[in-house]
Amino acid sequence: MRNRLLPRLALRGLCGSRRLYLPFILATSFMAMVYFVISALVYNQSFAQSIPNGGNIQLLMSVGYFLMPVVLVPFLVYIYSYLLKNRSRELALYAILGLGRRHIAVILLIENAVCFVICLLLGLGAGMVFCPLVFCGLLAALGQPAGLVWTLSAGAVLGVVKVFAVCFAVLVVMGVWRAARTQPASLLREQMQGEKPMRSRAIIAVMGAGCLIAAYLLSATSGSSATLTSFMLALLLVILGTYGVFTGVSAEVLRRLRKGARFYEDASEFVVVSGLQHRMRKNAAGLTNICLFSCAALFTLCCSFSVLFGQDAVIARVGQALAEGQIGLNTAAVDAQEISLMFTTLDFLGVFFVLVFLACTALVLYYRQLAEGTEDAGRFRILRAVGLSDEMTSRTARQQLRVVFLLPLGGTLLHIAFAFPFFATFMGLISINAPSVLIGSVAAAMLVFCVFYLFCYKVSTRAYLRTIA
Repeated sequence: MRNRLLPRLALRGLCGSRRLYLPFILATSFMAMVYFVISALVYNQSFAQSIPNGGNIQLLMSVGYFLMPVVLVPFLVYIYSYLLKNRSRELALYAILGLGRRHIAVILLIENAVCFVICLLLGLGAGMVFCPLVFCGLLAALGQPAGLVWTLSAGAVLGVVKVFAVCFAVLVVMGVWRAARTQPASLLREQMQGEKPMRSRAIIAVMGAGCLIAAYLLSATSGSSATLTSFMLALLLVILGTYGVFTGVSAEVLRRLRKGARFYEDASEFVVVSGLQHRMRKNAAGLTNICLFSCAALFTLCCSFSVLFGQDAVIARVGQALAEGQIGLNTAAVDAQEISLMFTTLDFLGVFFVLVFLACTALVLYYRQLAEGTEDAGRFRILRAVGLSDEMTSRTARQQLRVVFLLPLGGTLLHIAFAFPFFATFMGLISINAPSVLIGSVAAAMLVFCVFYLFCYKVSTRAYLRTIA
């Protein structure tokens, strides 16, 4: 009986929480499809042998093949932590009804196994349908014969299975560890439990601001001599600084707002400030993750636009140099055709990684608002009971969401603006150094990203308001 009970509970839990799991499964399946397409191009030997300079193109593809798992693991861990938190009451009830921690661990294992199988089936199935279209599109962009045929590689399928098996294994370990160390009573209180007042917020704010200033100065002074080491150091400082500023400065601002007279006179300000202060550390961690995913998406989008807008000028410059005899075809390993192939491949990779980072950003925004909506629903019910109207509830919720959404967007635009010297240096490595192209690419990328971000804001706000209604 017990052997049948646990799988039934796992499947019922997935069906009951489908609003949480469906976006997770769809996004993970989409990433599996993207990874399969990149893997298929890496493992396709006929592609490298039949296309001029195909080996170098596959080398560029392999960069994405090894980089994407680095993005996937922290992203899935972050999203799964929200899933577990929203199901904390359910897990606590399992324990109260007599299931041991080992049984809860088995339930989580079965749930993750089901999600893993569904994600693989959807991702690989969509990849096998979509990959021939991508292959033909890439051949057309490269100006190569259409007679080349895409072939399914067992290595590509195995690569996707291994990477996502590791990702879901990490999620299983995370869920089992959480179930093993947490008492049922604390799980029941977890969703409604506030945070203790933050100490040393001034020190945290100053240290965070110092890290950001150091990162910006490092970017501004690096110039054309910027290296990968200086870029990674600046990236680390930005991560620490963003968390410090979002944590320390936000806590200090909220503390000062609570001391003002309007805090007790204006109902909307009272609700907004109290809601933000209720979970300041979690807000800071969430805002930092949103800001970092947004920075990755926007930086990749800037690079893609630069390659798209600047490749014609580079190809023309190389062609002119060849015509004037400045580059000898017998001594140089590059010509205009190979430059075109390289840029087309970079555009191809850029589109894929922009889609991945944008999907990560959208899903983090969605789950964050959905998780907070679940937590805030009880608080808003109490506020309605003491006289808060539905109109005031909607207005204060929108004010709180605007603060939460605008902070990461402002931080993202600021980080990218100060990272422009690094961006210009990286583009200079492939001879894209025209200021008009670089500035125009950054401006266009910022505009596109802001439109996408505001769309995510609308969708997440609608989901949040439905949750607290």
